Amino acid sequence: MRRLLRLEKAAGLALSVAGLVCMAGFVSPGPAVAATGPAAITDPAGDTINRDTNAKLTSAATDIVSASVDFGAAGVVLTFKTQQMGNPATDPNWASPNTFVSWQVDSNGDGKVDDLIRYSADRSSPGGIVADDTHWSGPGIPAQHCDAQAAFDPVAGYSLTIAPACMGNPASISYRVQLTYDTNPGATKPPLAFDVAPDQGLAGPVPIAVPTAPAAAPPPGATPAPAAGSAPPPSVPGAAAGGAPAPGAGRAPTAAAAPKPAVKPAPKPAPKPAAPASTQPASSAPAPAAASAGAPASALAATGTNSTRRLGTLGGVLLLLGGLGLMAQPDRRRTT
Repeated sequence: MRRLLRLEKAAGLALSVAGLVCMAGFVSPGPAVAATGPAAITDPAGDTINRDTNAKLTSAATDIVSASVDFGAAGVVLTFKTQQMGNPATDPNWASPNTFVSWQVDSNGDGKVDDLIRYSADRSSPGGIVADDTHWSGPGIPAQHCDAQAAFDPVAGYSLTIAPACMGNPASISYRVQLTYDTNPGATKPPLAFDVAPDQGLAGPVPIAVPTAPAAAPPPGATPAPAAGSAPPPSVPGAAAGGAPAPGAGRAPTAAAAPKPAVKPAPKPAPKPAAPASTQPASSAPAPAAASAGAPASALAATGTNSTRRLGTLGGVLLLLGGLGLMAQPDRRRTT
C-alpha cells in the first residue's frame, strides 16, 4: 500500500511539473523574428482573419506569404507578396477606401513604432498607386510627413521606396507589414480580410546602409597651386616677368605654401531622439496600434496563433490540477 501511495504521489508531481512547463511555453509571447539585411521573412499560408471579428476568413488576395527589406541608392525598399496579387491601380477591391497596407517601423531600436507607412490605390487620381510615411522623431516634435514611391509588379509584388531622411536616417530598422482588404466593395458592411507578417512582434533589426553621395569637388575655376621651382603667378606681389623677384621683394611662395581650396565634408545626420509612446495621424481608415517591445499591441497582430496558445494553456491547467489531485489523496492504509 505504501508503495502504491509513493507511485501516486510521484505521478502527481510529474503531472504538475508537465502542466507548469506547458503553461509557460504557451502563455509567454513569441520573440521578434531575427533577420539581417537584406531581410526576407515568410508567413504561414491560410492565416487571414476577419478584421472586425477575428474569425478565420479565407482570402488569397490578403494572405501575405513573404516580406522583405532592401536598400540601394534610391533609398529603403519595402516589399511583400500575397498568395494572389492584383494591381492596385486597376483592381476594383483595391479601389475601396477600406483596402490599404500599413508598414509599422521601429527606426531607433526602442521597440516602439516610429514610422507608419501607408500604401494604397490613388483614389484622387484613379489608375495610380500612392504611399506616404508619417515619422515621429521625439516628444513635442511635430510629425514629419513624406511621400514614398509606390510600385507593383506581378512577380516581385507590392513595394515602395522611401528616402532614409524621411525615417530619421536609421542605422537599422525592425518592421511588420499589415494588409486590410475589402472582399466585397459593393456591400454596406463588407467583410474586411486581414493579415500581418510576422505574426508576432517585429522582424529585424535589419541594417540599413544606403550609399551616400561622393564628397563635393573643388569649385570650378579654382587656380591650381604652382609647381615647385616655377614662377609665381602674376597676381603674387613682387613677382617680375621671367620669374625673377623685383628688387626689394620677398621670396616667392612655393607649392607647399600655396593654399588649397577647402572641401566641405558631407554633413552627418544628427542623432534622433526617442519616439513618442503613442501618437497616431488622422486617417479615414482605422489605424493599427503602436507596437510594443516583444508582443503585438492588439489581437490583430497575432493571426494564426491565439487558438493554439489558448488550447495549450488549457491543457497545462488540466495537467496541473490532475497532478495536485493525485498528490493530495489521503492515506488509504487499513487500520487493524
